[in-house]
Amino acid sequence: MRIVIDGQKVPVNVRVSRDLLMTLKAMSQTLHWKINYDTTNELIYIYSKDYIVPTPLERPTHIIDEPESNRLLGKIICLDPGHGGNDSGAIGPSGTLEKDNTLAISLLLRDMLESNGATVILTRDTDRAVSASPSETSEELKARVEIATDGNADIFISIHNDSFTSNTAMGTTTFHYGDADSMKLATCIQKNLVAELGTKDRASRFASFYVIRYAKMTAILVEVAFISNPEEEVLLSSTDGRTKIAESIFHGITNYFKA
Repeated sequence: MRIVIDGQKVPVNVRVSRDLLMTLKAMSQTLHWKINYDTTNELIYIYSKDYIVPTPLERPTHIIDEPESNRLLGKIICLDPGHGGNDSGAIGPSGTLEKDNTLAISLLLRDMLESNGATVILTRDTDRAVSASPSETSEELKARVEIATDGNADIFISIHNDSFTSNTAMGTTTFHYGDADSMKLATCIQKNLVAELGTKDRASRFASFYVIRYAKMTAILVEVAFISNPEEEVLLSSTDGRTKIAESIFHGITNYFKA
């Protein structure tokens, strides 16, 4: 993520986190400056009241460092990027789409998992519906679960963005259906996401979402952060934010298989 203060680029490509975003926001409020998020070009502009916003800088290249692990050899993991096709999911204040965020995070996570020996199944790897009858919500959700079942997946992870009518709602939640293994996986992933992203810990908790209720394997649903919150939207839509999210989920998965 690049930061531009009164037209001057800060000479460091920082890793975005909620703590950083909130610190910059508080600083701007204290100084009576303005702050603007350009999620398309991955820029944070901070400028004084009378300053004219500069032309966005060239989008930086980001190198992904993949951790090494042999705990995933032989494991089959199904990743379910929420929404897709005509179903955009929630929409952020600057217009970013949940379906794009969940797919991008899932693709990054897939690469990390496969690089460490896992076999990865994606319910979708492009912007599309999964079911042949996408107009029926139940058929769409059923199709996602069936892909995991047919692939003999060891674990199923559905990735989503949370949203609320108030843009101050914030945080990370991981849901399970109450069985011991799913609770363990949810706890591992929740812990890593909160620690790495600096988001509010909304806990791992029980829920009866279709995809985790009917999955025959260990299954969880992750609400990574609130796309309706301007700062968390940046986490979800920026390259380094998405990479950090994927890395956090990756570490949660390896911790789950640690025993």
